[in-house]
Parts: sequence; structure tokens; C-alpha cells
Amino acid sequence: MIKRILLAAVLAAVLTGCYDNFDLEERALCTAIAIDYSEDNGYSIILSVPALEKENELKRGLKTQTAPTIREAAELIDSKSSKKLYYGHTRAVILGMGLLRNEHAIEELTQYLKNNVQIDKNILLSASYDINRIMELDPGEDKLTGFYISGFYEGGKEEKTFVNKENLLSLLKERAENRPAAIPLISVSDNSPHFGGIVLLKGNTLKGVLEENEAEGFMWLCDRDYGGTLTAGTPPVSAEITEKKTSYEIIEKDGKKRLLITIDAVGNMWNYTDDEIKSKASDYLGFFRDKIYSQTRLALKKLSETDCEIFGPEGSESVDVKVNLSLNFV
Repeated sequence: MIKRILLAAVLAAVLTGCYDNFDLEERALCTAIAIDYSEDNGYSIILSVPALEKENELKRGLKTQTAPTIREAAELIDSKSSKKLYYGHTRAVILGMGLLRNEHAIEELTQYLKNNVQIDKNILLSASYDINRIMELDPGEDKLTGFYISGFYEGGKEEKTFVNKENLLSLLKERAENRPAAIPLISVSDNSPHFGGIVLLKGNTLKGVLEENEAEGFMWLCDRDYGGTLTAGTPPVSAEITEKKTSYEIIEKDGKKRLLITIDAVGNMWNYTDDEIKSKASDYLGFFRDKIYSQTRLALKKLSETDCEIFGPEGSESVDVKVNLSLNFV
């Protein structure tokens, strides 16, 4: 019993939720949900459910099921479980691309998540080409799948990256306002999750997929203060962006209205010890500034191919981009 109490205390710290012996012994706690769809097989669901094993060891389990509807698939998993499923600890929902390409499936998913009273509406959403591979990743240490993925969203990885974050609340708000949602596309690299792009969803329609460089350009265009790390130059040097602000204004130029996007970024440049690197300080600064500019242009080009006008005021005939970058050399 003492071991179980200690384990419950550890879990409470790891999972940042109200975890107790009743939770583990009487309920099957879902920490992450992965859902995909195909015309032939219907909905495929994978639930990450931790369980107490022998000697009070915690083991993550994956429960899978396929059915004509999401609710039926979840109920089949529940009926085959020795404990009642509980969704109050769910932290992440991973959406397969098959589902995102089907408007009816997107609507059913949205309603299912919205109507499930146990699910916190702040659950984080991501997309994946392979939900099985994402869910089968080794969480490492004592982390479980749902919290591992949500930790990745929060930038807890040592190798920081630019990551857009979408949750159910923001998705519902954007749907109501007929605005596009930007859902992170997660891939697998070296047996760990990797930010591989952004899925643009407007209402129930998939509008496009931004690849990694385009997606990082999307981050520069957002008015939110994202941080991240860029690498450039030879030998390679990293720059960690600690502050970022993007502003939009309509200007008059040559008798035409133009949208001016100004990106102001501040950060630190690491590995600044080698004499060769020191001699190329201005070149590296230029590399990073050019990278931000090119990524932004790539994102604007991709966005122009959809009807997802996301950034800046309307009424301009063309777009100019200005990048102001300041780095402290460490």
C-alpha cells in the first residue's frame, strides 16, 4: 500500500493532475487519443492508457479499435476493458491525414470532442501521416504518451523548434469565425516527435499543408511571441530567438497600396568561441536574417495558393517584408 501511495504521488507530479489510487485501480485513464479515417475501414482509434502492473510498476498500454463511428470505436474499447474509461486526463489528440481529408469525418470528430464532457477543451491537437508510429514512440523515463506529446508542444525538448500550438477551444473559435486553424504536423525523427509542418483547416475543409520551412515562415508571420532555434552557416552556428514581434501596416508606394510586414527578432548566437566564427559575425547575422526572410516569403507564397488569408489588413495590392534581427553573441 505504501508503494502504491508513493507511486500515486509521483504520478501526480508527472501528470500534473489529480491522480490517486482510485484513479489507477478503478478507472482506465486515457492520456492521449489518436484517430484516423478511411472510406473502407471507417474510424481507427488508438488510446494511450496507463496501468499498474506487477510490483506496482506503471506501464503504458495502447488500446486500438476500428468502427463505423468514433463513438462506437470508443465504446468497443470501453466494453473490452476491465476498468471504466476516463478521459479527464487526456492531454493530446493526434489526427490522421485520412481523417483531415474527409469533411464528414472532421465534423464527427469535432462534435465528439466537443460533446465529451470529460475532455478538457484545452487538449492539444496535432496531425500525423502515421498515427500508429506516433503513438508507439517510447515516451522515455516515466512520461506517458499524452504528456510526452504535450510536453513537445510546450517546447520542452532540448533541441528547441518553432511550434504552432492549436487546442480544441481555439479550433472551435476559429470555426465559428470562419477563420483557418493551423494544426501542427508531427513526424518521427530519431525515434522522437519532430515538427514537420502545419495543416491548414478551414471549417471542415483541408486547405493545404505547409512543409517545414513554410511552417517556420508561418511562425514568423504570427503575431504571437514564439521562440525557437535556427541553424545556418559553415561551420554551423545556432541562434536562439528569445523575442519576436510581427507588425502589419498599409503603406503608399509608387501610387499603390502595399502591405508592409515587419519582423523584429532578438536572440542569442551560440558556439561563438571559434576564431573563424568570430571573424564571420556579420556574415552569420546576415545568414539568419536571410533565412527568416526566405522562410516568410515561402509561407506567403503557400498561403496565397489557398483562400486562407490569415495575416494583415485587407486592401493591399502587394506585400513587402522587412526583417530586423539583433543577436547577442555567447
